[in-house]
Amino acid sequence: MNEHLSDLLAAANERVVTVRAADGHPLVKAKLLHAVIAAAAGVVIAPRITAAAAVAALLKGFTVSVEGEAGESAAA
Repeated sequence: MNEHLSDLLAAANERVVTVRAADGHPLVKAKLLHAVIAAAAGVVIAPRITAAAAVAALLKGFTVSVEGEAGESAAA
């Protein structure tokens, strides 16, 4: 169990989350683990503001991509 958790955390630290504006330039780059912690804190502390920010990002055409250690990329 402990090895599985440490492998999961190591994989999360190797991946980078990038938020890009509609024109393609990056606005935010963060490690996946840090992005997840910040998002969870935002949902717990101010859920309405977090939801409004997510809707605004969708309306503005922002994209979020997660890039791994081998160069693979998954955009959402």
